[in-house]
Amino acid sequence: MPSRLQHLALRVALPIAACSLVLGFGTVMAQDDAEHHEIGHTSVFATFPFPGHPFGIAVDDDKIYVDTSRGDFFASQTNSAGERLFVLNKHGHILQTVTIPTMPDATMGLWGIALDGNQGRDHRAYVADMNGRILRVNIGEARPTFDVFSTPPPPFDTGDWHTTMWNDLTFDRAGNLLMTDDKPRLWRVTPDGRAAVYFEDPRLLGLVGFAGGPLGGRIDPTGQWFYVSITLSAEFPGDAVIYRLRLVDHPTAADLQLVHRFPAVAGQIPPQASGIAFARSGNLYVGLIGPNQIAMLDPSGNEIRRISSPLFESPWGLAFLGDSLLVTNADINPLENPRKWVVSRVFVGEPGLPLNRPSTASDPLHQLLATLTRASGASAF
Repeated sequence: MPSRLQHLALRVALPIAACSLVLGFGTVMAQDDAEHHEIGHTSVFATFPFPGHPFGIAVDDDKIYVDTSRGDFFASQTNSAGERLFVLNKHGHILQTVTIPTMPDATMGLWGIALDGNQGRDHRAYVADMNGRILRVNIGEARPTFDVFSTPPPPFDTGDWHTTMWNDLTFDRAGNLLMTDDKPRLWRVTPDGRAAVYFEDPRLLGLVGFAGGPLGGRIDPTGQWFYVSITLSAEFPGDAVIYRLRLVDHPTAADLQLVHRFPAVAGQIPPQASGIAFARSGNLYVGLIGPNQIAMLDPSGNEIRRISSPLFESPWGLAFLGDSLLVTNADINPLENPRKWVVSRVFVGEPGLPLNRPSTASDPLHQLLATLTRASGASAF
């Protein structure tokens, strides 16, 4: 049986649909933030049916989007049943399910989700498929459809995650998508879907070579830095690492800075950093799938808190809802456990940093509404 080190936060796959155990299509109502008086108080916000394994998460004005990644190369799991984008309300109830087909016996699924600022029928979610594509989902429609927004250019367009594994994605202020790759490179995708390597550096290399590199990615409150998590570092063997890259047109090696190391300890499961999320204060929250914890770094990169909960099982995607953090359970294990297919709500006592939400609608009224919504700070929190 593979070790947790082998799993390395590499949520690359989707197991066969034969085991279709479902843990209720309903969800569990979470308490209001006003009832959470203790930092770290954790409850079940939502439970998920097959295919389970919630990964990416994004909070919208009145809805929450969670995608799945069922299976894992290192857990010897494959999936032919496709993935899902679940649409939830702010109480954690599933309102809608969008099915996204994948290749037969896929060994990888979906991960990051970014939302644009369009209103009504023009509203879109951009979803990273770790098989090397970005999907654009028409979430403003009553019955959402999707298309392929972007794929890697040659020679990275093999459709094999060993070549390019697009993980997390977030919009910059110009409307470009910044992407982590799990390889020693980062990407930028223009608003018209053209993808290009934005930055490469051996310090981003994962311990396994073809895996363990950049995973989570977010822009800091200043808008000047792109922060990325390294699951299993080759530069610092076995450590999980947070780097930041200066957001300039053509970054060089001098623009990459070390922010924090989560050291690997002999005889213990490596920390394995996954998703990240900024609070409005500049504090950075980091999922650690090795010890099943959430770490909190201050704006200087110092670790100031760890949050543990028996509800965590490979905490992966992070997104703010009010003064709480929503945490997806990737549940990366050789044996699936549908009871672990949950999103937890963790009271952290501070609001999240609003993400960039560019408007691409041609309707001037829609653009004005999107601009007013973003200016009010009410877009996601």
